[in-house]
Amino acid sequence: MNQPSDVIIAGAGPAGLAAAESIARRGRSVTVLEHNHEIGAPIRTSGGSFIGELRSLGIPDGLWHPISRVRFLSAHNAAAFDYPEPAMCVIDVRGVFQHLAERAIAAGASIRLATTAVAPVAAGGCVTGVIARVVDRGVRDEPLACRILIDATGYRSTLLKQVGPKNAGIGRSSMDPGFRRFGVGAEYDLYAPHCDQREAVLVVGEEAAPSGYAWVFPWGRNRVRVGVGIIHPDSAAKPRDYLDRFVAHLERYGVDARGAQPIEYHAGLIPSERFARTFVGDGILGVGDAVGQASSLLGEGIRWAITAGQMAGETAAAAIESGDTSRQALLPFEQNWRKQFGMNLRLAHRVNQRIARWDGPKWDSRVELLKKLSPAQFAEALKTNLTGKWLWKLAASGALFR
Repeated sequence: MNQPSDVIIAGAGPAGLAAAESIARRGRSVTVLEHNHEIGAPIRTSGGSFIGELRSLGIPDGLWHPISRVRFLSAHNAAAFDYPEPAMCVIDVRGVFQHLAERAIAAGASIRLATTAVAPVAAGGCVTGVIARVVDRGVRDEPLACRILIDATGYRSTLLKQVGPKNAGIGRSSMDPGFRRFGVGAEYDLYAPHCDQREAVLVVGEEAAPSGYAWVFPWGRNRVRVGVGIIHPDSAAKPRDYLDRFVAHLERYGVDARGAQPIEYHAGLIPSERFARTFVGDGILGVGDAVGQASSLLGEGIRWAITAGQMAGETAAAAIESGDTSRQALLPFEQNWRKQFGMNLRLAHRVNQRIARWDGPKWDSRVELLKKLSPAQFAEALKTNLTGKWLWKLAASGALFR
């Protein structure tokens, strides 16, 4: 193998890049392998997020667009929430990903584009490297050595699926997260000169998006992301079929789409399940969508991925500094994640399972309940902050879990 890195990270998404920065800042060598030829492309997410959380993660204000009003629509009902001081935003996805890459590089990380992590390499019951497929005037496979391998390959969990029970340290099971339920999304990024750039719109019900929702997310410069997400296999419907119809009838939802034309088309998947039963093995850990660390409530993952990446990076660096890269040394990442976010994410999954079964009349009645929330409470719900007293009062009625 080539000269080893302390850590190799497969995937230059927000989780992998945040982990790389954290590791490099601790003075450890780290290499990020990215399958694509460009960081942040192709875009596979709508980019909805929250201003306070992004600022705490160091994302510059110029990389997100503030939202002052949110309308939540069912077939025959509507709730609106106004924010004189915006709490929500839509990010410049490519810009944020490349900003994270710049931070990682400035900290000392190396990034290799057009390089795919194909399979982990193990010796003596511990992962010791990875086989990388390099596209550079031809295709070649290259073994790369490391002390810790991080799978940040997204929902495919490419490396974790190949790690057997000896490395996983969890009995007879492998580290395969075994995801079977996904949010499947399709969207157009439109140039829409008359669309209200202050307002986001969420639409539910089987006409717009069976077992899911549709959205209108402005992100500045007259650009608007309009999409549909559907939970598979809860519904077999294809989001692209519903997307074209949704775009064609945006005026029904109070969206001024005069003169709108598509600039880009995006499609993506995100696990819509509880996070994986384990994140770590001997010499390997998974982070971000690879282990289901997004919120399945609305399929929001970027800020969760950055947070998880920072936590994973700190744990990996500490393990290397201690000279112990066993599962036990990496386990604090998993334990800390569960302690900080486990309850909220489990509740989010439970709520998502219920609402994915609601039909139009059920949604009409539930929108009436949403009207009881203040704008701040609605924002907290969208954030997946589901352990506050305000939510328990609503849940006591049984409305969320019927």
